[in-house]
Amino acid sequence: FGGSFLPCQELKSVIMAVPTCGLVVDIMSAQSLKHLNHFTGDHPYCVCKVQHNDGSVTKIETTPATGGDTLNPVWAERFSFEAWQPGETLQFTILDKGLLGSKTEGTAELLSEMFYPQGFNGLLPISGIPDAVLEVAVQAVEDAPVPTTQPTPQFTTAYIGTTYSTPSEGLGGVAMSSINQAVMFGAVPAPNTVAPCKLSVSILQGFGLNSINHFTGDHPYIVCEVKHLDKNLEKTRAETRPVMEGDTLNPTWGEVLELEPWYPGEPLELTVLDKGLIGSKTEGRATLPAELFTLDPNGFAGNLRISGLQGALLSVNVQVLPSSAVTGEPAPATSTTDAAEPADTTVASKKKSKKLKTKKKSKSCC
Repeated sequence: FGGSFLPCQELKSVIMAVPTCGLVVDIMSAQSLKHLNHFTGDHPYCVCKVQHNDGSVTKIETTPATGGDTLNPVWAERFSFEAWQPGETLQFTILDKGLLGSKTEGTAELLSEMFYPQGFNGLLPISGIPDAVLEVAVQAVEDAPVPTTQPTPQFTTAYIGTTYSTPSEGLGGVAMSSINQAVMFGAVPAPNTVAPCKLSVSILQGFGLNSINHFTGDHPYIVCEVKHLDKNLEKTRAETRPVMEGDTLNPTWGEVLELEPWYPGEPLELTVLDKGLIGSKTEGRATLPAELFTLDPNGFAGNLRISGLQGALLSVNVQVLPSSAVTGEPAPATSTTDAAEPADTTVASKKKSKKLKTKKKSKSCC
């Protein structure tokens, strides 16, 4: 590439005027809540609050769930916030409505860099309740064009595991003290203005895969690919060895892959395949946006939901390293493997649609 280069290790987020956006928040459901109201029965509801930079607070709440499985309630309600700015965290509180008042089940937080600008659609751990999660989807709707080199924002499905729910660090392992609210997260220099880096990807374990090779047995493996923003670049991908024995529906790989080149802002796609006699069948995919492994110096370590497989997870660690040209090491041979695209012979499962009830909330002080 031409032009001047910024060293990878010195890359910083682009600072610019903080835009004002609208937010669309879908509060879908919760799982594994506690039984708190033994006399009246449980009537859980969710409150979502935004603490604005100017000190004001905007909050909305769902209708209490009064029927069905109230320990695994489904709300499926949509809300909109006005005058939201990047850097403002979404705080969710799950409460149980009783005769005299409400009791708190637990809380969850979603930092702005987890959903802006790429969107978020997934599960958040509820603090104070082991194994409890809250399902939400969040998308920013910008009021005016904002300079950015990112592609059109899209929802990214991810499971934020318990590694990222510690109160001191918040979700994603990003310390709150390191977040500058005047930074537009996700805006990065164009690929031709930065030096390439290298990714170290540890593929640890999968959970809840399907059995799709009934004749030969299941031999799952992972193909990891950098989704280059510059479509003229050759594919950068590597793959694990197939798991041939043991529990192949909950396989353990324990392999470290190196992918090079990687440019800031490029997401990582992980495809789970099952190797058969003639070819491979696709189990599902998971996408890890760049923000999740670049904002924290330690990278990303956690579980990703595998699309197409209900309840299936993939445990990975991802870190950004200096390029081989900087360290003097030879480029990893596996990083630019351009294998034939695996044929996807699976049939997409029908997704159960959820009717959304729409509500709107203007910014106000509560």
